[in-house]
Amino acid sequence: MVLKKCSICSRVFKKTEHYKRHERSHTKERPYECNVCHKRFSRSDVLSRHAKGHNQANATAGPSEAPNRQSAVIAGASSIIPEAGNGATSAESQIPVSTISQDAPLALTGLPSSLEYLADISAHHGRTETDLGVMMFDDQQHDFGWNAATPADHMSHQAGVAFDPGPKDMLKMWLEPCTDSASNDSLDLMGDSNFPLMGDNSMITPDQQNRRSVDSSDKIPNERFTRVQQCWLAPPNTGRLINSLWRDIAMSPVDNIFSVQSLHLHNEPSIIQGSRCGFDEDCKQRLQAAFGQMTVSAYMESPSNRNIPPATPTSTLNHSDFPPAEIFDMALDLFFRLFNPLLPFVHLPTFSAKKTRPSLLYVMTLVGMTLLGTKGTTAFVSRNFSSTLNKVTAEFSRFSMGLESVAGTVTSFATVLLLINLAGLTGEKTHLEQCQPLYINVMSVAQRHGLFSATEGQVLDMTLFETVPDIDMRWKAWSKVESTKRIIIGLLLLDSWYSSFLSTGPIAAPDSIQLILPCSESLFSAHSSIQWAHLIRGGKRILSSTILAPSENINIPALEASADDFCIQAVLAIVQLRQSESYHRLLSNRANYPFAPCHTYAMDGRARCLPSLQSQIITNYYEILHRLNPNALTTWHSMCMTLTADIQIFDLAAGRAGPSPACKALDNIREWSQTPAARRACLHAAHIYKVMANRKTSDHPTFQSMFSLFSAGLVLGLYTFMVSDYASSPSSVGSVELMDDVDWRSVGTEGFTSFMEPRGSQTFAPTDDPAVNFIRNGATIYLRGLPFHGGYQSARRILLDYASLLKDSGKWSVKKFSYILYIMSDVLMDVE
Repeated sequence: MVLKKCSICSRVFKKTEHYKRHERSHTKERPYECNVCHKRFSRSDVLSRHAKGHNQANATAGPSEAPNRQSAVIAGASSIIPEAGNGATSAESQIPVSTISQDAPLALTGLPSSLEYLADISAHHGRTETDLGVMMFDDQQHDFGWNAATPADHMSHQAGVAFDPGPKDMLKMWLEPCTDSASNDSLDLMGDSNFPLMGDNSMITPDQQNRRSVDSSDKIPNERFTRVQQCWLAPPNTGRLINSLWRDIAMSPVDNIFSVQSLHLHNEPSIIQGSRCGFDEDCKQRLQAAFGQMTVSAYMESPSNRNIPPATPTSTLNHSDFPPAEIFDMALDLFFRLFNPLLPFVHLPTFSAKKTRPSLLYVMTLVGMTLLGTKGTTAFVSRNFSSTLNKVTAEFSRFSMGLESVAGTVTSFATVLLLINLAGLTGEKTHLEQCQPLYINVMSVAQRHGLFSATEGQVLDMTLFETVPDIDMRWKAWSKVESTKRIIIGLLLLDSWYSSFLSTGPIAAPDSIQLILPCSESLFSAHSSIQWAHLIRGGKRILSSTILAPSENINIPALEASADDFCIQAVLAIVQLRQSESYHRLLSNRANYPFAPCHTYAMDGRARCLPSLQSQIITNYYEILHRLNPNALTTWHSMCMTLTADIQIFDLAAGRAGPSPACKALDNIREWSQTPAARRACLHAAHIYKVMANRKTSDHPTFQSMFSLFSAGLVLGLYTFMVSDYASSPSSVGSVELMDDVDWRSVGTEGFTSFMEPRGSQTFAPTDDPAVNFIRNGATIYLRGLPFHGGYQSARRILLDYASLLKDSGKWSVKKFSYILYIMSDVLMDVE
């Protein structure tokens, strides 16, 4: 027996038939042609099976149609229109279709039943779409007597079949097998000559077969693997980011984690003359190419036009609508001066606008334009927000599936983080609602990749940086790792304030959080590797501790006295997440008397540690909280206030859900106002006002601080409105100035964990602390020396004070918060 070897892939065959069949799979030759439909095949047996379909169709045709069909097959004609000279037609073919009742049984109309048709199409399963189309049209023509039609009539009938089908055509349309040619070809094992048949290897011994498989393993064409890769439905499994996150980030070939590699920028300076971060006309052109052709909203929503539909809902952003490069440069400068201190994850010494990824750079400039607050920039941000959100969401979906580099994925996290904060900056309700799915997605992906479980992945230690001998490269590697750590903290801060704002449970699981704290801010802002090395020799550390989520068994972590604001914010965010999770799990939409969450938490095994954690925070971080930016102290007061007051009830009492729930909520607040927890909540609400009023101009507030100020106004205002005259009477309990300094370490957990009954049912040891006496016994409250008795007039003055402070605080667009307080105080004025 002569073995035949394929000249293309070197495969050996014993039979000439198999060899030729295999050779045709390479050459794509199809020598066998159907005489009826002219479809070509590479194998004769496949053509035979195909011809049987035509024969069966002939067998089922009517007596008057069979001769025409046979003559067509013999002549090899593909047309089904009869010759012009053939004018004879049967009487049956002249019966109009409309004369047949659709309600009559199929047997009376001469049409096959549904079961018969299913049996018929089962016999022909596997035909190509072209073959099936010809057969469908051929059957339709004979069934409806179209043989006598002219060519023009034939085309009109053909075009109308899809719009006015008969009963049989309707069955064919819905019951015809799927004829995806790609799928059929891939599953037609008989048509694939490369698929091993039993006869090919029947005479090969096991040793020969093993040797042959080893020899041929290296000869599998790459095309096979490429085709499988294209057909595979799931994306490649890249594993969790945290498994090798720090090594991948440190060894990335860019100077800044947010940069892209660019061949023509290596020798250019990172800072251009006259620009803080190197933003120039080239940067504008790059952003314009990426975002200039997006579809944008054609109007800006405001309280005056929110109910008026726009004349043109969307339009395309023209090049002329794009701001000049100078505006972009100003916006970027404002971003770094006003917003970056709140989320300091960008390493400024290595940052260059010319090398930064377009999406992140664009969102940075949008934040800066919002802070700039001019008519043109505000309109531009409002018109572009929705389209930017769609583009960022699509990019994040691609990055989150592991289709890009680790550095690109981390940059995508940063872009989403800034975009959701931008929604808070604009103050538009629609923007915050539109960002909610993206917020859920980004937090879920971060948790799935283990970003909040630092100890489960690669250990971050000195060996990572010791492998980099050059001091400049080591500085840049460390800065990229530090930026990534700060982005992870930023995501926790986002989950903290966004879940609190939406009154929902957080996405991150508080019990499993393991976080690497940020390093010193002075080390992160060192402008060169020389200064960075000098600070390290002076005692600064390039590694920081890893903390676990505080709980009943895990105390608040001990921090150095020189801890920065961002470090404290990270710890507070973890505690805030635990508190939000407990509220959502235990109290959301089911408030219980005495309407102080700490009372319910005390009876839950996972939440009862929350009052103790707040006491630990003020005890361990007292000096740090009073030294740093007031945002941290405001956050602590807010957490204590929400432990003692169910903010959901106050939102309802203000009118969040309309009149009916508001009346019931006010009754609940009247009962709550008699408890020690209510009086402690008033102390914290007053101190939130004090901290925010006394902050320096350079202390930029966060969105959470502004929202806490709004909630504090509701708590203190509605307490004053609903408290009884007896509770505020100075007859036997004296008075208290709510704005006086309080030693919270001596107050401890007073009003948190016990004595929830109204005043008079408990006896207390005497104390000289006015705050503790007020929590226990109540008193007439004073604000800045003015007494406030229970009732509307006192509540109105308090609401006006908080509304005015909200209106004048910071760059966050909280006008709707202040507007609510103005409405509650019945002040009719222009507050826009």
